[in-house]
Amino acid sequence: MRTFIVIFFVSLFFVSHSSGDLIDNICKKTSDYKLCVDSLRVDPKSSSADKKGLAHIMLQLSLAKAGDIYNQTLVLLKKPMESILKQCIQICRDNYNLTVLGLIRSIKYLEENDLDMAKSDAGDAITSTVTCEESFTEWHPIRKDPLKKENDDFFHFIDMLLSLLNLL
Repeated sequence: MRTFIVIFFVSLFFVSHSSGDLIDNICKKTSDYKLCVDSLRVDPKSSSADKKGLAHIMLQLSLAKAGDIYNQTLVLLKKPMESILKQCIQICRDNYNLTVLGLIRSIKYLEENDLDMAKSDAGDAITSTVTCEESFTEWHPIRKDPLKKENDDFFHFIDMLLSLLNLL
């Protein structure tokens, strides 16, 4: 009985250790190791996921982040502001709405093993962040972007996600 317990715990160690190695190995090949590892370790399903499962988790996280930014635009648009700033935020809202839809499609394509389309739809999120950011610099004087930090963080996250998707 004692031998069985020892074998069980040793095998459990190797299973959990190998999952951690997969996360480390995958994340080392992305554009931001720390962001990748920190993001994946938050999700308990990542410890038993394969490469595709890790990509699925990252797409879900991206979708949640895009949805949060979209919701922030809705909150901002309810506040009184000058019309040009409102137009800029509406551009961001529209782009993040498209990003949410694109990430939903990307998840669907990943599940169907259509990696090219999954990458394409996820990659469109980069365009959304750039378009949102640029909308604030098109008018003079340049308006302060109330979404700058979130937009920059999301751009960085999507860049890391795309480098992970390219490993599949």
